[in-house]
Amino acid sequence: MNKLKQMYLHAGVRFALHTCFYLAILVTLFLMYGFHTANTGNYIYNDF
Repeated sequence: MNKLKQMYLHAGVRFALHTCFYLAILVTLFLMYGFHTANTGNYIYNDF
């Protein structure tokens, strides 16, 4: 357990773990809401 704690205290390991964690959240949100709905809305400035 001390070895894991020492590895987590290293800045590079912490950066890699945080990057993977937030990337997993982002991919999960894209999979939940889909890529196809990103450009389906009307362009807001068409009526001006």
